[in-house]
Amino acid sequence: MTPAVGAYLVYLALSLGVTVCVGRTLHRHGRPFLVEVFAGRTWLADATNHVLLTGFYLTNSALVLMFLTVRRPPASWDAALVSLAFQVGVVLMTLGAMHFANVASLLGVRRWLGRNGGERVANRE
Repeated sequence: MTPAVGAYLVYLALSLGVTVCVGRTLHRHGRPFLVEVFAGRTWLADATNHVLLTGFYLTNSALVLMFLTVRRPPASWDAALVSLAFQVGVVLMTLGAMHFANVASLLGVRRWLGRNGGERVANRE
């Protein structure tokens, strides 16, 4: 196995594994926050939570796969380790940035619903 193939396999396993782990954690622990954002409308919170998880997986998986082709293949194991660390770091930073962007946008939704009394979102319960 060449250094490039080894680095790519480890990168894919780490990056996709971390993406799934973070996605599940955010999905599970983000539900109470979403229920609060949507003023107790659990149907809306659950639907939003599933859409966010799907978008999270699609976006991060695409980034992981596209990033494989961006860099030149490493020629040695030392270069493979450096490349692997950089690529996994970019994936982790992207996961964090997406999380904070989602939280910021949901806080904006909560403020907007609070100002409008929530009447724009029909309560189906």
